[in-house]
Amino acid sequence: MGIHFDPFELEFIVISDSNGYEIMKFIVPNNDNLTKKDFKFLDNFHEINILSSILKVNSIIEASEILNNPYTAMDLAEYACIFENLMKDKTEPKLFMKDGLLRSKAFKHELMQNLLDILKEYPKRKLVGVAKRSKVLSLISTALRVQKVFPPNMTGYVEIPLDIERMAYKWTGKGKISKNNQGPLSYALGKLYIVKLSKRNNLLLTIEIPYDYLNNESIYNNKEINEIIGHLIKDSMMSYPILGYPQTIMRAHEKAVRCGFTGSVWKDKIIEYILSNIGDRRLSKLIRNQIFLQEIVNKGILGGI
Repeated sequence: MGIHFDPFELEFIVISDSNGYEIMKFIVPNNDNLTKKDFKFLDNFHEINILSSILKVNSIIEASEILNNPYTAMDLAEYACIFENLMKDKTEPKLFMKDGLLRSKAFKHELMQNLLDILKEYPKRKLVGVAKRSKVLSLISTALRVQKVFPPNMTGYVEIPLDIERMAYKWTGKGKISKNNQGPLSYALGKLYIVKLSKRNNLLLTIEIPYDYLNNESIYNNKEINEIIGHLIKDSMMSYPILGYPQTIMRAHEKAVRCGFTGSVWKDKIIEYILSNIGDRRLSKLIRNQIFLQEIVNKGILGGI
């Protein structure tokens, strides 16, 4: 949630799961002058410390080349929460669904292998990324429909060949793709698939399932991949309000989002906290009055003829 507090702009980031737990909450300034030191506070979170240990870095600010905006911080926080939960139990089978693809430019590309090593160590704990939109789907969606790859009354999936994937994604993490470079994207955590999860809706999604490109070996075998997609289909059979999209992800999103009345309450609480920590009472009063006046004008209470 963005908070515009002239002359400051803040991003309020909440990481939630489908069980209704708000795992992480923090505020990040939204401007062009942020440096890695501005994100040092992330090291205060238990989940971030676990992620740092997985990546074998002393601080999370060492894990990214582009830790300079709120969206990179949110990406790191999501992975921290996922892997902290994933590593709690080796024996209980569990499927973790991430909202969006697994590939991430937030990490230094040489650190991505550490995440795959954890997935190998916890074979019963599966991970998949689900995206409503993607560059590769935009590229081939017309061809998929013209070729009738997915019949209207069926569910299913197709794997995206690497050469088609590279046509859609032009940034490897190391610069532009050259014509002679045919390897996988350095920031990819797995292979891409186009899936149709509902017989009653023609919605196509892109999912990413972990794959170890460095060693050219699968994290999950074909049977496990079928089971993962089967669980996604089951979770999307009667999903609402988006039929054919996993209900589990939508529940987590509903918990995390801040809009309407809830957003207004949180905005007021954050502004009040900022004002209460200003040492100069006169300055605090001036800012408070300015906010009140601005809110009145925005809501159209003041008028004229």
